[in-house]
Amino acid sequence: MTQGGHIGASLVLACAIERLVFHVTPGPELLVVGALLGNLPDFDALAAPFLGHRLGQRRLHHHRFVTHTPLLYLLLSLFIALFSPEWALRVGGLTLSHLLLDSWHTDDGVMWLWPLSTRQFSLWSYPAHAEGRFGWEFYRHHLRRPLALIPEMVFGLSGVAVLVTALS
Repeated sequence: MTQGGHIGASLVLACAIERLVFHVTPGPELLVVGALLGNLPDFDALAAPFLGHRLGQRRLHHHRFVTHTPLLYLLLSLFIALFSPEWALRVGGLTLSHLLLDSWHTDDGVMWLWPLSTRQFSLWSYPAHAEGRFGWEFYRHHLRRPLALIPEMVFGLSGVAVLVTALS
């Protein structure tokens, strides 16, 4: 899933959590926080240059980082629950949705069994990064596949609709 799909899905899920669980209509600020929380697993990409990764020169294997493991967010959610069960639910739900989407249709799914195994699981695996594809070349190839494009469009457009509704 690309960032656009993750952001859209996070906006939709944040709105659903607020309305269905907490029975409130979320404002744009809370939705933006939800979008950020839903993208928390990808914050490892911000640290990539400090870990020796040269942007634009090779592929970033960030699905192999601990930030893409359910155990990290389970522990984080349990810790947050000590102070705020509501925020623990938000963090847990939004980060788990990110990991589920990263397991949808790619060649480098999520390490669901970490630390017992570093195997990455993907529901419909295909060689997304074959022939050295990364960056824009990866996106051009990836988004030509209906199993990738349709969820990206649905989540992206739904997220825009949720945000526009919250702003009006």
